[in-house]
Amino acid sequence: MDIIEFAMKMELDGKAYYEKHARNTSDKDLKKIFLILAEEEEKHFKFFKSLKDGDTEEAANLISGSSKTLKEVQNIFVEMSQSTEKKTFGKDEEATWQKALEIEEKAEGFYREKAGEESDDEKKNLLNIIADEEQNHVHMIDSILTYLKFPEAFADSAQFKNFQSLEGH
Repeated sequence: MDIIEFAMKMELDGKAYYEKHARNTSDKDLKKIFLILAEEEEKHFKFFKSLKDGDTEEAANLISGSSKTLKEVQNIFVEMSQSTEKKTFGKDEEATWQKALEIEEKAEGFYREKAGEESDDEKKNLLNIIADEEQNHVHMIDSILTYLKFPEAFADSAQFKNFQSLEGH
C-alpha cells in the first residue's frame, strides 16, 4: 500500500470513529464536535484522493477552509463554557476522546514525517498544511479532555484560553 492510499484509509478510519461516537454520545455539544471532526476526516480523504489523482490544485482548495472549522468549534466551546447545566462524564467518554487524541497525534506525526521525505515542494507544503490541521485537532481534543474532567472550571482553564486563541494554519 502506498503512502497516499495509507493516508486515505487512515482518514476514513478516523471518520468512521467520529461518526460512531457521535451516534453514541448523549451530549449535544460533543456530538457536534464529533460530526465536525468526521467532516474534517472526509475532507482529508478527498484531499488525498485529489493528490493520488494528480490534482494538486483541487487538493489545495480542499484544505483552504480550515480556519472556518476551527472558529466553528471555538464557538461551541464558548457555548459549553457558558452553560449553567451541571454535567458529569464517565470514564468511557474520557477514553473515547483519549483514543481520538492518539489518532490525531499519530496522523500529525505521520504527515510531518512524510512531508520531510517529500522532494516536491508543493506536495511537501500540502502535507505540512494537513499536519497543521491535525495539530489543531490535537489542541481541540486536549481541550475537550479538560472539559470532561472539569466542566465547571473549563472556561477558566489554560486549555480553553489557548484553544480560543488559535488562528488556524
